This record gives sequence, C-alpha cells and structure tokens, in this order.
Amino acid sequence: MIDLRKVLEIARVNLLRQVRDRSDLFFVFVLPTIIIVALGLQFGGVTQARLGVLVPPGDAAAEALVAELTGDGSRFDVRRIDDEATLRSQVERGQLEAGLVIPEGFTTGLQGTGTVQVQYLGTTNALTLGLRAPVEAAIAKVAAMTTAARVAVAQGSGDWAAAQAAAGRTYATVPGVAVDVTRAGHPGLFAGFSQFTFGASTQLVLFMFLTSMTAAARLVNTKQIGVSRRMVSTPTSTGTIIAGETLGRFGVAMLQGGYIVLVTSVAFKVSWGDPVAVTVLIALFGLVAAGAAMLVGAVSRNADQASSMGVFLGLALAALGGCMVPIQVMPAAMQSFARLIPHSWALLGLQSLVRDGGGIETVAQNVAVLAGFAAVILVLATWRFRKAIAG
Repeated sequence: MIDLRKVLEIARVNLLRQVRDRSDLFFVFVLPTIIIVALGLQFGGVTQARLGVLVPPGDAAAEALVAELTGDGSRFDVRRIDDEATLRSQVERGQLEAGLVIPEGFTTGLQGTGTVQVQYLGTTNALTLGLRAPVEAAIAKVAAMTTAARVAVAQGSGDWAAAQAAAGRTYATVPGVAVDVTRAGHPGLFAGFSQFTFGASTQLVLFMFLTSMTAAARLVNTKQIGVSRRMVSTPTSTGTIIAGETLGRFGVAMLQGGYIVLVTSVAFKVSWGDPVAVTVLIALFGLVAAGAAMLVGAVSRNADQASSMGVFLGLALAALGGCMVPIQVMPAAMQSFARLIPHSWALLGLQSLVRDGGGIETVAQNVAVLAGFAAVILVLATWRFRKAIAG
C-alpha cells in the first residue's frame, strides 16, 4: 500500500537536493533565460517598426500627422526626437527603422499656396523601403484635406479652420479605390508569434526534459549507497518509494517549466494561450520527463553513466523533436520521424495554442499522445526500478 505522506516526503527531499546545488541553479534558472533572450533578439525582431519624428512645438497640423501615424498601431512605434542630428544618427545606427522631419511652420505652410516639404530618413534596408509607403499614405491624406480646404477658402466658403474641419469630416465618405489582397503561399515560420514566444516554447520543452534527466544521477547515488534498500527494510512499500522518487523527478521538471512560463510571461510579455490547456500539456510532458529520468537512473550502473546518458538523450531527443531546428523546416522523412518523439507533440501543441488560439479541444490529440508516452515510459521505469532496488 502506498503511503502518501512518505511519497510527498521523498519527493520533497529530491526537490530540495536539486535547488540546493548551485551548479543546477545555473542550468535551471540562468541558462534557459539567456538562450530565450538570445533567440528572441536574433530571430524575433521588433514587433513594430520604430519611427522617429521631429515635430515643431505647438504645431496643430504636425500633431495631426503624428496622430495619423500613431493610429497605425500594427506598423509603427512612433518616437519623438528632439533634434534632426539625433534623429539622423539613430536611423544610421539602426536604433530607428526610419525618421520623419516635419518642418517649422507646417500649419502655416499648409494654409498658404506653396508646397510644404517633409523629410523621410531611412537606409537602403528593405524593411525601411517597405515603411515608406504608409508614411506617404498618411501625408497624402493630409495633402488631400489641405487641397480641399484651400479650394473652399478660395471660393469664400469660410475660414481655414472651418474648411479644414469640414474636409476632415467628409474625407472618409469620399469614394476611393478598393484593393482586394490575396495572400499567396503560406505564412512565415514565425507568423503569429511575438518576439520571444517561439524561443520560449522550444526551450521550455528542451530544459524540462534535460533538467529532469540530469537528476537521474542522484537516483543512481541513492541506489549505490543503499538508501532505497534501507527504506524497503522499514515499513515502507516499494510502491511508495517508486512513487516518491517519480514525484520528485516530476517536481523538478515542473519547477523548470513553471519558471520559464512565469519569467517569459512577466519579463517578455509572452502569451502562452489557454492556461488550462497549457498546464495539461506541460504536466503530461513533465510526467514523460520524470519517467525517462527514472528509467535512465534505474538502468545505469553509476552516476557518471547516468549523467552522460541523460545529457545525450536530452539533447538528441530535443534536436530530433524540433527544439533546435523547427519541425516545419525539416525534410518530410524527419518530420514523420519526429512524431515518434514526445518533444514534438508537446512543442507543436504549445505553439498551436499561441498561434491558433482555442482551448484543450484544440490540442486533444497532442494531450492523448503525450498521455500514452507518459504511461508507457512510467510503466517501464517502475518495472526496472523495482527490479533494481529489490536486487
């Protein structure tokens, strides 16, 4: 019969041994964060293009133009710059994707009869060239309303302020050209993910499994010094010992997974999707990792062998399961092979919740497959560990 109190105590001791080891703290807390940041900076890019603007103080028309640019929230992060030299320097250094210089007397120039010029600053970078069109569209809107206001004033239909206000109210009702956009091909690999989301999901799966596997060496030490056998000689059943050791490895895996989810959510604003579905996926993968650690610890003769085997399996399965190279870019044969590895089911499930939304029903197949993996591995690990401690 399994003693729940003893199970929890064995698990607690295993978890404490993990967090008290300073070298393990680096691999559990520091290294995953560094890699997630590096991946986000390298591949995530900025979610909005940074547009610097030099605005003459107190100019109503200039502020209206900035408001038009700021309203396009999916495109620009508009930043006000104090002088033209700083604006140019930041564009040249890549601190801004583009810049816009609105001249002094912008409002007065629009009210006159001449041409008002604004400066667009950018490099030859393709991203910058792509950002020129929405800037020109915003300026074209201002130009169209200015032209209408000038005509109205010239015909004696009121003063400039009234004419400009009327042009603004009627601008949206003027018939234009409707553009029907059809997307060709498939969305990019990172479509639907924020800057750090893709890296966060891959590193969560990689480090949950790897951290749990490194704990297998402690299981070997427990066997070698006879702790498990001495527990068997007490009024403690073999089932209780196995359950406690398994729960300890599961706790280590969940500590790693929970830390990554918490840090990326708070520090990097990563949205993981439906919390129930995410928790189920992570918990099931934690059981897979715990079972694998138990199995490696049970079959290993010494701690060095367990550590080597754990690291090798952790990295190899992560690579084949899509944690290092995205599954989507693998050859078809490798994608099929990846389906035999639990990492791929956990990773694709987490990414589906982020990209496509939905709840537990969205990843029902992933949940079922991970549950199957966990059941098989835990049964094998239990059988082998029972044999190891029973002699």
